[in-house]
Amino acid sequence: MIKCPALDELPAPPQGKSGWPWTVASEPLPLAMPGGAPWPAITIVTPHLNQQPFIEETIRSILLQGYPAVEHIVVDGGSTDGSLDLLARYSPWVRCIVEKGEGQSAAANRGFRLAAGELIGWQNSDDFYGPGAFREAALAAARHPGSDILHGAVRGFQGHLCQPPWLFESGREFSRRRMLRQLCVMNQSMFFRRRIFDRGFFLQDHLHFAMDQEFFWRLSLEGCHYRLVPSITGYYRQHDDAKSTRYNVRGDLEPYALLRSLTRDPRLDRPLRLEARRQLRIRFLKSFVSARKTLLRKLVPELVRPV
Repeated sequence: MIKCPALDELPAPPQGKSGWPWTVASEPLPLAMPGGAPWPAITIVTPHLNQQPFIEETIRSILLQGYPAVEHIVVDGGSTDGSLDLLARYSPWVRCIVEKGEGQSAAANRGFRLAAGELIGWQNSDDFYGPGAFREAALAAARHPGSDILHGAVRGFQGHLCQPPWLFESGREFSRRRMLRQLCVMNQSMFFRRRIFDRGFFLQDHLHFAMDQEFFWRLSLEGCHYRLVPSITGYYRQHDDAKSTRYNVRGDLEPYALLRSLTRDPRLDRPLRLEARRQLRIRFLKSFVSARKTLLRKLVPELVRPV
């Protein structure tokens, strides 16, 4: 665990970068919480592969929280885009583990198993936290000791332009019915109690697209309690290299399997199982349209070129 460094201790930001988290930092916190207890240690796990244009923003949004006890674990899958050189610049504050060939879920699980914090976050290497997020998470954890997962608001943006109008804004209470229709909680502003991992709950290593949905559902079905803390903010980046940007059949198969399992899960009441079946049909039709569009985009140039 380290105390968050001051802004002038970190490498200088790239030219032209300003504001949070480049030239602005959160106010340093005192060593004790308002009641006198020490702040709970926080570990952030970041699975990473070839996200050199974005990961520095992720790192700085963690290190500039002004928090007294932070651990940042980056599990790199063998980047070849210069990311490892960038990570080396932050080595005094970031623990980097290189494990070639591991998928995103397996990489995250490796970090979760190594985490020493009482609160554990999972932040993607192209997303980042808002200022003061750690303070808000720690205070909420003290106020609500029975809550297993603390989640806040997430704002979506495109590329490097993190400003309104947002692609979306989330920040609603977790509910199973809402989760059937869309992902209503997101890891970009989420903190797990250590006891979740101590109980043996981890991502499914074989999942690459729906690992977050499956994990959040499994925690709910096992009785874990979600707590909305709107003051915790995170930012989700949409960009051309993001998995969610490109249509992929495998990216549909995993949510299909999840929804099918929910239609038969006795821990859900009958109305929710029927809603899961309805959402399965809706997703199938949307996937069919997306697949046809993808096929047309590939075929039309080939058909037109000879003409």
